[in-house]
Order: sequence, then C-alpha cells, then structure tokens
Amino acid sequence: MQSRLTKNQKKSLVKLYTENGKKCKLKVELRYDDECGNGHNTFAITADIYESNKRVAGGCLHDEIAKHMPELATYIKYHLMSSDGPMHYLANTIYHASNRDYNGKLKGEPYAFKTKIYFNNVPIPYKTIKKDFLTFLTDNTNYADLQIIEIPHPKDTKTYSANYSFYGFANDWYNAPFNAKEEAENFSLALKTCKVEFKQICVSWGKGKQRELDAARASAIWPEATDDQLCDDNLKELLITRLPKLIKEFKIAMEELGFIF
Repeated sequence: MQSRLTKNQKKSLVKLYTENGKKCKLKVELRYDDECGNGHNTFAITADIYESNKRVAGGCLHDEIAKHMPELATYIKYHLMSSDGPMHYLANTIYHASNRDYNGKLKGEPYAFKTKIYFNNVPIPYKTIKKDFLTFLTDNTNYADLQIIEIPHPKDTKTYSANYSFYGFANDWYNAPFNAKEEAENFSLALKTCKVEFKQICVSWGKGKQRELDAARASAIWPEATDDQLCDDNLKELLITRLPKLIKEFKIAMEELGFIF
C-alpha cells in the first residue's frame, strides 16, 4: 500500500490529573514519519510524566497512557509499526513463536562439530589440534614421508627453546605444533604405524527455548491469533497472507489520528 514519505509529522496531547495527592501532567507524543531516515514512515507513541513541572518519567509509558488517556489505548499496539508492516514482522514473530533457539536449533539438537583424530580405535581422541594443522594432516596422508624440522625462536633463543613442525607445514616458531622434539617424533611414529581416523565430533548442542506466544502476538499485532496458528509449521505463510489487511487497518488508524498516511 502506497504511503507518502514525510520527515516530520507529530502531534502532542496533554492530560492533567492528580495521583497520590500530587498534581501530574502526562504529555503524549504521537509520531508517524520518517524521522529516522530509513525510507518508510513509522508510528511511535511515547510520553513524559511531570510532577509539579518536574519530569519524573519518560519513554514508552504505554500503561500510563492507556490509564489516563484510554482513547489512545487502541493505537498502542501499533507502536513502531511502519507503512510496510510491524518492525521485523516475520523474524520477530516466528522467533517468539518457535521453540528453537537463536541458532534455529531445538533443545539437544547437534549444532557444531569439530574434527578429531583417533589412533588404533582408541575411543578417546588425541589432544585438540589446531584447524590448519588438522587440514595439513587430512590433505597429506602419505605419512611415511613426514620430516620433522626444528624451528628456533626468531628473537630470543636463550630464553625460549625451539619448537618443531613437519616439513611442508608451518615454518615459523609461533605456529609450530610441537613444543618438544620427542613430542613431534612420537606423533610422527603414531601417524606412520597406527590406524588413523578423522571423525566429526559434536561439540555444541542446541539449547532450544520456550515458546513465547504472547510476545509473538504482540510482534505480529495479532492479538486474536490462536496457539495453534502460532505453532503452525506454515506460520510464515499465515503472516504474509494477513499482512495487507493489517496494513489497511493501520492506515485507517493513522488517518484517525490526523496523520497523512
């Protein structure tokens, strides 16, 4: 639905009342414009509260607005809705309605994997190996030709002992995989004489989450949505289908407030 882009379209309403023996003023600001410069008009309803001309609260005081200006209550649900729909309409609604975590995983679902090296069917993997060295080992399976090289520290050979690597891999001290020659020799011997296996081992599992259906209703501005609708596998399609009607209702609401849509 076509909307006329505006840079400044605001109106303020004031309500005076007494609470706990104090004279108060509620100043509500309604805005429907592209003040943020993101290419579409967005509606916002915020307020400030003053006690004896001193500002004591401000922001999204929607409960206070509904209490003291009930005529505006019906518009609060549209807070941060734009001419093309609610903020992050699909993403927010689907996330809140889902029982999947922020990675899209169910609780206990395998999430991340690392390659581990095993020798002679021993169920415990060899110690953690850096990814680049692991790639070298998987790309060069002719272990009989491995040659150990000594790499001295580039600046301080008195303080730091040499590290060790295989010819063809890292030739700098900092990236050499072994801190001692014996360690390099033992590892080389294992590669040459043992059964070697590389396995993908899960190291992270999905956390999942509880469905937040009320939050989903709020994100979609769909208060009448049933639990079954929000938990439907085709929720995305349902949301897309109802969006034109929602925008039409939003247009009517903005024009009721006196704004140019």
